Amino acid sequence: MKRRDMLAGSTGLALGGALFGIPRAEAQQPRLASSQVLRVAVGVDDIRTVDPHFSIGVGEQPVTRSVYEGLLLFPEGLVAGEGLRPGLAERWESSPDRKSWTFHLRRGVEWHHGFGPFTADDVVFSLDRVRGREPGSPFRNTLSEIETVQAQDPHTVRITLKNPDANFVGLLVDYAAGFIVSKRAVEQGVDLRTRPVGTGPFQSTEYRPRESFTLERNDAYWGGKPVLDRIIVQFMSDASTRELALRGGELHAIEIPARQDAVDRLRRARMVVDLTSPANMFTLHFNTSMQPLDDIRVRKALSHATNRDELLQFLGRDVSQPEYSPLPSGYVGHTSDVPRYPFDPDRAKALLAEAGHGGGLTLSTPVSNNAIYSPPMQVIQEQWKRVGVNLELRVVDHPTYHRLIRENVAPVVIYGAYRYPLTGRLYFDQFYHSSAIVGTPTAITNFSHFRGADAEIEAARFETDPEKQKALWMTVQRKILEEAMSMPLFTRAYAMARSPKLDLGHEQKSWSFYTFSEKTRVLA
Repeated sequence: MKRRDMLAGSTGLALGGALFGIPRAEAQQPRLASSQVLRVAVGVDDIRTVDPHFSIGVGEQPVTRSVYEGLLLFPEGLVAGEGLRPGLAERWESSPDRKSWTFHLRRGVEWHHGFGPFTADDVVFSLDRVRGREPGSPFRNTLSEIETVQAQDPHTVRITLKNPDANFVGLLVDYAAGFIVSKRAVEQGVDLRTRPVGTGPFQSTEYRPRESFTLERNDAYWGGKPVLDRIIVQFMSDASTRELALRGGELHAIEIPARQDAVDRLRRARMVVDLTSPANMFTLHFNTSMQPLDDIRVRKALSHATNRDELLQFLGRDVSQPEYSPLPSGYVGHTSDVPRYPFDPDRAKALLAEAGHGGGLTLSTPVSNNAIYSPPMQVIQEQWKRVGVNLELRVVDHPTYHRLIRENVAPVVIYGAYRYPLTGRLYFDQFYHSSAIVGTPTAITNFSHFRGADAEIEAARFETDPEKQKALWMTVQRKILEEAMSMPLFTRAYAMARSPKLDLGHEQKSWSFYTFSEKTRVLA
């Protein structure tokens, strides 16, 4: 009898909710805040440019990624080569030889600020703009294998490559070289550095130098009307100021230092901390064009003198992971089956003595004052001192550091890098191919002056069999470490924090700052 009464009572409550017009599913939905204005802060004093074909600053990403789109879109909140979504192209196909690619464009898409419909001419213009010598996009080499880009009709584009590339579509995503800009806006003289014109869910309304950049929702967005009314991106270079503003409720999201103490402190304050990857892998590059680094015994000694575990302990358990290969873990072609140089001070001392440096060795190298570069090098400085190596660190500002290491004046270079697509292609082209050696006319970032795997790197560029391509990249990794050209150290996650009231509409697994979409909302 009692059980029957209990069941009747619970049924009555359910019916009562329905009779009063409150469906149970709806009653459980979180309430939206009355103000859908999102305030975020990035760790810069100001932006340099939000023209997507030239923007390389972390602080510019919340603007460029909210305003612009590519033919394809990454999975939400994730950088990945698989699971790419239709963006400004609804579908695409390639010829059997993977040299010709056809993209069928989305209809009914409008450019912000009344610049008309999006068409194939915009795609041709954008890709030609990136790969042209003028005005000189930093992403030009990304599209260097394109032979021609042609508009077949207003909604169809055909791209012909110089060589086969089974992974080509991965370059046309909403990132760097893949962003599409308005041909009409550029030709009419709009300065995209501060007045971006895109097709995304948010459009620019105001830029205040050294203060903020404001975006408003694009009611005509093809993906649906955004929930947020406005996004205000504030420039705050000081980490403590950003953290206080988040904890005080003035901000909904911030960029934070990738340090364990910052992560722990914000978690204790009941903020949501997101640690994301892929992120910068830090590597020590040994300059073999300089003595005594031209001696492999010295390079091996310095590798054995470096305690990777101590570095990870210093950085923090949540924000870093060890790396052993010149190609970061998680990249297509990565292998952990490579020569390793475990921490072994006695072996390091023996190798130095064998190389004629038993009485000690002094090296002088520049290092950036940037908070993610200088501390690890100071730890390494102490480690090498234990084996008789005096590493003199000449601390300079970050821009000067980048200039000096490209002028080939540094015997040892610490460098953090992340390259998309997540394959061996760009990593090996830029860091280990002879054409990228610093101090040469075609220099990029080959700080070690390595020349020993050009054949494999070049063969892998155009290999259409995925397994053969991976095998070539694995060979490259082994050759680099057999010669002890570099010492992979760790990957340091990107770190950011947000109020529990910020519902992104997706899980943030990648990127160096939060990404916002038409589904992002502020909760009460």
